[in-house]
Amino acid sequence: MTDNSSIDDLFDSQEDRPQRPKRKKKKVWRKILVALLVIVILGVLGVGLYLWNVGRTFDNNANKLTDEQIFGTQRPDDQKEDGGTNILLLGSDEPMDQVDVNDSRGLRSDTIMVMHIPESGSNVQVMSIPRDSWVDIEGHGKAKINSALSTGGLPLAVSTISDFIGTELDHVAIIDFEGFKALTDSLGGVMVNSEQAFEKNGYTFEKGENVLDGDEALTFVRERKSFQDGDFQRARNQQAFIRGLTNEIISADTLSNPKKIQDMVKNFSPYMYVDSGLDAQYISATAFAMRDVRPGNIEFFTSPTAGVGTSSDGQSIVNVDEEELKKVQDAYKNDTLDEYVQNAPESHL
Repeated sequence: MTDNSSIDDLFDSQEDRPQRPKRKKKKVWRKILVALLVIVILGVLGVGLYLWNVGRTFDNNANKLTDEQIFGTQRPDDQKEDGGTNILLLGSDEPMDQVDVNDSRGLRSDTIMVMHIPESGSNVQVMSIPRDSWVDIEGHGKAKINSALSTGGLPLAVSTISDFIGTELDHVAIIDFEGFKALTDSLGGVMVNSEQAFEKNGYTFEKGENVLDGDEALTFVRERKSFQDGDFQRARNQQAFIRGLTNEIISADTLSNPKKIQDMVKNFSPYMYVDSGLDAQYISATAFAMRDVRPGNIEFFTSPTAGVGTSSDGQSIVNVDEEELKKVQDAYKNDTLDEYVQNAPESHL
């Protein structure tokens, strides 16, 4: 990993920021950690003595972004009535230590996921959004959803995806894909169930179970050209990797090894760029609040689509099923996404 001193200089310290008043209703879930970090922290469940140290490790290694860098001039309204917590995860193919996050125009995110944590804390839903989804981007008309980051930086990307799910995003993270490699190797490999057999970068992935090291995992979550339905299969592969990762983290071998947990967070966190509201206290509280969540309680699906097409300017796009999307938006807004997922249509071409 390259020296992070140049990254640290980009971001102002958040330590002196006054704490905002908290509504009782949100006192646990405003502390939720972003995307894959939630899955990482699940590995700490049952090892309560080490929760604080793990949180401090994350604090010392992760890259914090200011509210202005992520949301523009202000954070989402803390008094919103929507239930649950929504977390945006953007996966970057480019090394983030070479990107000026203050001016992220020109950067595209090939992975877009929105994680929903219900207020009950009993389960988790993760929705993948195909990067070529044809949507409205404020001030720019119709375009591919991943172009919002390139066009207007993080604030436009966040507002576009917020409009897409019909409610506000509470937290945001960008994860450098190299983080997948570091996390996988820190666990000694991850068992992943692949829907299809394919070859890429000299690696062969069999249909069914595959044990992946870090380099193989990176290829597995990135590849799309090997599949007839491209980004759709890539999204399912990323979901399969997260399932396998979760199973490995919650395994007895990991839970009984505090040093492995500490090393796992230490190795992974430098590849994360997260909003300023996440610190050791939040991580510890989140891990405790989600102590009953297990791999079977994490549900994955893809945002509703209506096939592929061609835009008026000749781009290959993914059309959005607007009627089905309204159901998704209602579910995010009303904290009923767990009910929606039970009958969600699977997105294939």
